[in-house]
Amino acid sequence: MEYSKVREQLIWNLRLDFDPVGITFVYDESLESSLPITHRAKVKITYCQFLTAARQNRMAFYMKPEKLLCQNAWPVFNFRDLEQEADTKRHLKYLIDKDLAWEAVQQKARLEKGCKGIYMAPIDFFDKAEIKPDLLFMICTPYQAYHILNDYMGGMKKPNLSFFHTPNSAVCSGSVWAFNNNTANMTTMCAGSKTSGKTEMAYLNVFIPGKHIEPFITQQQKRVAMGEGASLLGKGSQPWPGLDVCKGCPLFKFEAV
Repeated sequence: MEYSKVREQLIWNLRLDFDPVGITFVYDESLESSLPITHRAKVKITYCQFLTAARQNRMAFYMKPEKLLCQNAWPVFNFRDLEQEADTKRHLKYLIDKDLAWEAVQQKARLEKGCKGIYMAPIDFFDKAEIKPDLLFMICTPYQAYHILNDYMGGMKKPNLSFFHTPNSAVCSGSVWAFNNNTANMTTMCAGSKTSGKTEMAYLNVFIPGKHIEPFITQQQKRVAMGEGASLLGKGSQPWPGLDVCKGCPLFKFEAV
């Protein structure tokens, strides 16, 4: 699979505003030297901020635990054990109820222990990497997400999908849940991904398992070849979304009352 072609196809067909990003959870430290890394963080930043730099500025990172700032993300990646008092307190502002807050923390997705770091880069960087992406991550509009997930369902022969929403940890827990459950996931922004991760108000987080990228991409290619076009391009493979919409529809008429 040529990931550079995956990037081109997704950006062109879906008119993505940002680069699709590949994410890999690295358990073998010896792989670090072979990763195509372009930048290192000088100080601790959040998982969301690493991903923002990857999708908006085409930077490639290997995020080690000591460079991760967000305390909500630490237990999600199993970089530390849960701390009942502190972790409950972090969720009280959302859920108010202490027992519910602690239960929510415990039920978040958690990565298997032993992850040494996380590699994040624009998806085409994986053409030069010795590893494959565990996840394809995209920040997109709801309409783009709708068509991404339709192509995913078609490619994977799934008639429907379920998603995993938590009080926060939209991107970190959202990533790990998709990876652990080997299925697509979609989350809203959380407070952290809104502020630190620069998820604008109209965007969603979408995660596709790395092993499912090929059937997902192939499904979209098939629809283009059939003349249906990529979903966002309108009926009959119009060159830009909306060209098939009747601007002067006679059904929309109003009168004062």
